[in-house]
Amino acid sequence: MYTFAVVLLLGLAVMTVGMLIARFVRLVDEMLMGITMLLGIGTAWLADFDLFAAWGFALRESWIAIVLTGLALGGVAYLFNELTGLIAGVHRKYVDEVVEFEKVHDVRHAA
Repeated sequence: MYTFAVVLLLGLAVMTVGMLIARFVRLVDEMLMGITMLLGIGTAWLADFDLFAAWGFALRESWIAIVLTGLALGGVAYLFNELTGLIAGVHRKYVDEVVEFEKVHDVRHAA
């Protein structure tokens, strides 16, 4: 169970770094999935995190397990990125910013 929490938290961290990179580099928007996968692999290598060993699966080489763990982290990060986009879109749909602006600044509609 703790391993699943570590995967989620590392995926959240990878998503945050990917979003920071995407904010400052415009070309990243088209390559966001590839960037998150590379960031996930890099994170797994830096943390020396082997998801499969933590769950008791034996793979042929340890580096293969770390790369696959990194791909899983990248996938979780991309999933988080899409979920935050979905939540932001629903929020924009139900909270009309113009109506909120008119309420705050006491602007009346033209009759």
